[in-house]
Amino acid sequence: MGCRALLAMLLAVLLVYAPVAPAASPAVVGKINTKGTAEVNGAPVPAEATVFTGDRISTQKNTASGLSLPEGNQVFLPALTAARISRTGDQVTVALERGALAVVNRSADPVVIEANGVRIQAAGPAGGVYEVAVQGRGLKVMARKGTAVVKATDRTVEVKEGTTMDATVAPGPTATGGTSSLLTIVTVVGAAAGITGLALGVQALRRSQPQDCVVVSPNTISCP
Repeated sequence: MGCRALLAMLLAVLLVYAPVAPAASPAVVGKINTKGTAEVNGAPVPAEATVFTGDRISTQKNTASGLSLPEGNQVFLPALTAARISRTGDQVTVALERGALAVVNRSADPVVIEANGVRIQAAGPAGGVYEVAVQGRGLKVMARKGTAVVKATDRTVEVKEGTTMDATVAPGPTATGGTSSLLTIVTVVGAAAGITGLALGVQALRRSQPQDCVVVSPNTISCP
């Protein structure tokens, strides 16, 4: 048998018996705790579970879920909300498909919320608390503490603490043939009440060492 034939046979044997590398596991994003009934990727989840990048979370009636994320950041989903969560390095992004959510940002890497083609995040490195809601092409952003920054293709808007921005988002063409997000502000008013339907306290953020907020009922988040 020639050298080339022998080499080819050895390579074939190695390919057959070489161990198959396991598929890469999705990255862990954080923990979810729920009061009521929630689903991850269409399957019901227990009161506490781990969430991974790419997971889609949906909440049913009389339900609230809390996501505990890296560096102390948290996102809360009230009833009848659906969102997909992803993580790239230290950056966590939550794509809000329907309903509303509340964000408690404690880290230098703010959570990014994507809703109706725009991106929302806390303006400061830590301490921001804000809520986001979508209905059709409508978008509401309410800043409870700190400033929330709303970035569309055509403009960037700062929603100051204690105010709510009511806007619409329309798709527009780009030079490359894709679509962009065009933001039209309807009103900016004083924030008298929340837009998620959750009673959200911000006491924890006013402490030097804030504790985590938790979902204590389908309607209430406690920040001890």
